[in-house]
Amino acid sequence: MAKGQAITFGGLAPRIVIVLLASLVLFHQLARDQRFHPDEAFFMTFARAAAVKGDWLLPGALDKPPLSIYFSAFSMVAVGNTADEAGVLRLDTRLGEFAGRLPNAFLGILLAALMLRLAWRLYGDAIAVILAGLLTAASPITAAYGASAFTDMSLLFFSLVALYCGLARHWGRAGIALGFAFLFKQQAIFAAVYLLLMWLASGARRRDGMRMGLLLSVPVAALLLWDGARSEASIFLQAAANNQPANWLAEPALWIERFLDWLGMGAWLFGPPGVTVFIVCAVAMLSLWRKPRPAKAGQSNPFARLMFLSAFAYLGLHSLLDFNLYARYLALITPLFILMVAGRLAALFSRSKAGRVLLLCSVTLILAGAAHTLGSSSPLEEARAGADRLAAHLNRKPVATVIYDPWLGWELGYYLGTWHNKRRVHYPTAEALAAGALALEETGARYLVAPVDKPFQSWLTALVDAGFHVSEDYRRDGFVIYRLLPPRA
Repeated sequence: MAKGQAITFGGLAPRIVIVLLASLVLFHQLARDQRFHPDEAFFMTFARAAAVKGDWLLPGALDKPPLSIYFSAFSMVAVGNTADEAGVLRLDTRLGEFAGRLPNAFLGILLAALMLRLAWRLYGDAIAVILAGLLTAASPITAAYGASAFTDMSLLFFSLVALYCGLARHWGRAGIALGFAFLFKQQAIFAAVYLLLMWLASGARRRDGMRMGLLLSVPVAALLLWDGARSEASIFLQAAANNQPANWLAEPALWIERFLDWLGMGAWLFGPPGVTVFIVCAVAMLSLWRKPRPAKAGQSNPFARLMFLSAFAYLGLHSLLDFNLYARYLALITPLFILMVAGRLAALFSRSKAGRVLLLCSVTLILAGAAHTLGSSSPLEEARAGADRLAAHLNRKPVATVIYDPWLGWELGYYLGTWHNKRRVHYPTAEALAAGALALEETGARYLVAPVDKPFQSWLTALVDAGFHVSEDYRRDGFVIYRLLPPRA
């Protein structure tokens, strides 16, 4: 890259505006009054235990690498922890939500800046740079997982750092960045495959590949040493147990349905579905209407086509294999789609009136999509409201109260607090619960907690058949609590 180009791509003012827009969206999402998704509560329970109790080896059935959890734990220490009169550390659950999500919000802002660099490195076109930045700042997917406690934003950011270093032919730095991506989530294997394909397509020397592999091995070795230092089962074995599908290959009859599910989630890729549809249609219409203008000198490379093939191969693989379909899995390939669309629109843009109108419409709709993201809740894996009020109600029960919790798990555990004094018990079936409840000799009241959309009636029937007196104790925000008195009471 020429020395002057680093200063002029996209213009300084538009780049600043784009980063500020990303900051506005992410901090607005961060400040929303929204409870943790159950999976967020799972990760943040480990982070809180590290920040409050000092459990830095993250004891428990963890199935993810530690670095994202450590980021959140350090944030909790910095902005969340308080000490009571006895000097015991405590973390308010609401403040814990903010602190746990804060590191990913900062990474989301850095992601927008990184996408500007990636677009320039790929296309050398100011319009492509601006479009890539706007699409990143306005995307509901980057907003939802940027201002979240999931591990996906940290994985995405360091995977893209590795991609940028690969495009710049800094293969050693690419290996280090990819190694850090593995410290956040095992799905960095997809970024590793992509980076390997980039290295092969670039015609780089074997020495560069060896340097990349050697430096990649340093963070990976650190991860293996950390995993071995824990007394619990390996995070890799735990991940395999948690994600083991009944059959590796989904039923062929479901392939199209699963792909359509991906498309439904992907409708939020560039904004609300209407914005995404318009942008996709604009690219298709412009492609049919006229040929792309020639690429700028020195900016033609094989990586744009590689992005296209890799993104659809990723979707195809997840459609064929019998794994859960989570919207957050789209986060890893969202930047690839954004770069493809930004580059295509820039290449098809002309100085004609029609071209300027379409470009203006695209930018206007992208900004309107950003406003929609600011003004509405995320459609992607939103958590249930009211888990904190439910936990507060249970915390007012007497010390050592038994709470039967078949469904809420980590979500309820987080909101009960670090030092709660209740006995939370899980049984996998209604019959097991009835037998276990009868075997407990205490005569005091116990409680069964459930979301109202779960089939808890069969559980109540089993308890009534076992002689328990059942009465409703709480119903609010989609949750219900039943008070259980044992027969001997």
